[in-house]
Amino acid sequence: MGEGQFIPDMVEDDDGGVAADHPPRLTLPVLAAPFPEEKTNFNAIRRALVTVACKDVVAGHYAFDSSVLSPLAREGFKLLKGVIDRHVGSPLSIFGHADPDGTIEYNKFLSERRAEVVFGLLIRDVPTWERLFSHHENTTGDVWGDDAITLMLTSLGFVADGTKNEKLSDVIKEYQRIRGFTITGRNDAKLREKLFAEYMDFLCVDDKGNPYKLTKDDFLGKGARFGAFQGCSSFNLRLILAQSEQDAFTADKVNGKSDRENENADNRRTIIYFYEKGAAIDPAKWPCPRAADNNRVSKCIEHFWSDGNDRRLKTIPDKRRRFGKAVRNRTERIAQIEKTFACRFYHGMALHSPCEGDLQMWVLQLMRDKPHAPGKDQELEPIANTRYAVVASLDDEAPVIRGTTSENGVIGLPLWTKSVTMILKVDLFTAITGEPPEDPDKKDDPNKKKAVLSIDLEDPAPPQADDLDDPFKDERTFVRFPMFGGNLKRVTRKFDGQTEPGALEPDAGEPAVVPNEQQLGARQRLFNLGYGVAEPAKWTDAQQTQFVKRFQKDKKIKETGTLDPDTIDVLREEYGS
Repeated sequence: MGEGQFIPDMVEDDDGGVAADHPPRLTLPVLAAPFPEEKTNFNAIRRALVTVACKDVVAGHYAFDSSVLSPLAREGFKLLKGVIDRHVGSPLSIFGHADPDGTIEYNKFLSERRAEVVFGLLIRDVPTWERLFSHHENTTGDVWGDDAITLMLTSLGFVADGTKNEKLSDVIKEYQRIRGFTITGRNDAKLREKLFAEYMDFLCVDDKGNPYKLTKDDFLGKGARFGAFQGCSSFNLRLILAQSEQDAFTADKVNGKSDRENENADNRRTIIYFYEKGAAIDPAKWPCPRAADNNRVSKCIEHFWSDGNDRRLKTIPDKRRRFGKAVRNRTERIAQIEKTFACRFYHGMALHSPCEGDLQMWVLQLMRDKPHAPGKDQELEPIANTRYAVVASLDDEAPVIRGTTSENGVIGLPLWTKSVTMILKVDLFTAITGEPPEDPDKKDDPNKKKAVLSIDLEDPAPPQADDLDDPFKDERTFVRFPMFGGNLKRVTRKFDGQTEPGALEPDAGEPAVVPNEQQLGARQRLFNLGYGVAEPAKWTDAQQTQFVKRFQKDKKIKETGTLDPDTIDVLREEYGS
């Protein structure tokens, strides 16, 4: 993601990579039409395959042109365990990716091996790693060899003593001696069987250092040939380098190749997606071919966007293109956001995924006043584990997103348009009292017969209180709040006080924040944090001074009543943006 973003209970981005929950997706009504009785086939509605979370294995956890996992990946698998625990019962699928160096045929092979090595690790399939070590499917790349064995032994604390001119065979002997099996000094299958298993347990641990593992049943397709893992070749690039830098790399006969490899690091990754609980596939209909299939490239291309080759190949002279970022001040189609992935199928799963740098999300944190004694400072606490419903617009047929706030009172909503008015409904009664409110329409009459639901189109049954458009039976008791998505103004430039993106980056050149924009942005944040009255744009100067002083007093900064730089900094930090 680049900026090291952190959203409580939603997104964590550190040296271990990105671990994230996806925002819920809008579910639109199904539009159906009558079907002639004489027809023998039927209209079909297929449930979409919806991603709910993700974890990446970042470029630094693989070497260039290699599927071998480095010890740095250990931190990433700690984060993965947290995602697994939050999404018990959600099946996984692993997608490997390669950078654009090399042919698409070779990259298909390499990207699949990067995914398979993670799959083998998670289920502790040592024979899979042995096959990856020993067989290269008629290609010259991704040779594990002695370098991989040295890396694993070093990670486990077995290092050659340079002062004694020790070789790999000497380190292997020491490992065999300490582990108590026959000392040969050879890098053979018997050694690797023990070493691979131990290295897997070293890498795949929780945050307390305890090894964990999954089973084939935890994956889409139950670990069958299709669905659990696949390689996407270099068809879905997160980064397209600017034409000017590609030309410079080509012209530099000394360092150009290595420099290009370094700049393409973001494209070398593996993404693990989690799907809705109960999600299942028919492996025979899975669109992703295996690298050993004769149609390994053509079948992928069948699922390209109509402009798929432009998306993955077309360059802009002086700007990079990144998935999840529009190129500032450019209007051509390929400069728009999310225009670097060629495959429609993968694009649909990666859309708005923080693991692919596409964090398109409105984030809310619901807070309330904690009970406090008179004279004591007022404190806030999150409205945690509380039911909510969000009506996506003011239209009568607007879709509704329902869910439960996180432990920190956080709600993540998909960003589907730049600006929209929504209605948030929150079960505050239960949050405050711990008991759900009584249903005002509920009447307990033991003699009353239960109604039989009619399926007669001419005489349909009346809607029920818990119908699909109102799954929370007591939703009518929820407290309603209007929300205005997309209207929050800036108080500072995004990168103020941080590293400015390079001139080639798509978001370089952000304009300055003018005073009127900063003032309104500060007022909006103050209001959302509980300071002031509605419609911040209409506050008087006297009101603004009063509300700013209250904020400054609570945050223990100098009470000037003005939006000075220190106050803006604290306000931005407190608000999160």
